[in-house]
Amino acid sequence: MMSMAQETSKISVDGKSEIKVLPDEALIRVSLSMKAMKTADATEGLNKKAAEVTKALKKSGVDNYELKADNYFVNVNRVYTKGTSKDSGYVASQTLRILVKDNSGEDLVKIMETLHNNIDMGFQFEFQLSDNKRKEYEAELLRLAIKDAKNKAEIIANSLELGKIVVHQVIYGDFTSSYQPKMYGAESMRIVADNQRTPPTIEPDEQTLTDQVKVIFTFDK
Repeated sequence: MMSMAQETSKISVDGKSEIKVLPDEALIRVSLSMKAMKTADATEGLNKKAAEVTKALKKSGVDNYELKADNYFVNVNRVYTKGTSKDSGYVASQTLRILVKDNSGEDLVKIMETLHNNIDMGFQFEFQLSDNKRKEYEAELLRLAIKDAKNKAEIIANSLELGKIVVHQVIYGDFTSSYQPKMYGAESMRIVADNQRTPPTIEPDEQTLTDQVKVIFTFDK
């Protein structure tokens, strides 16, 4: 006697969520480089430039920031001319990262103004969401994504008169963000002031955080 198992009917739904938030940090990147014929001179010059940035930050009077240095390199300064190359000393380079917690208040404004007035180096900044703030939204985004999947599945089931549906499987990946940080250069900052006696303000853009979950439901034929 042969028996055949009845195939389970399924509905697969992608649940999505989206939250718009304001970033709570600003990251300033200062790019340093120094050319010299000797590596010692190149690194010494680079250290002096880094000291200028540190001095400028202290001059701003702001304490609510973190200064870190990374991407330290010393490379041969290779000059290419008409298809040929020639080594001409060395280039020392480094990136300083200044993380400002007060991204839209007086602290950031003071630091930006001080860097403009006291250093002759290129720098960029971007607004970002701190790790702690991002984690606060993870649970909410997941709940919204699951709710969205459930609502979609119920609409499908009711529209097709499929009857009761039951969760069969949940597929969930990592928390993601669709936001792409917007970089601002030293000469194109969004600083607006009516006149010299009015302090400038810096306005961060909203960030869009998203999450997604796939839920598979079963129903009886």
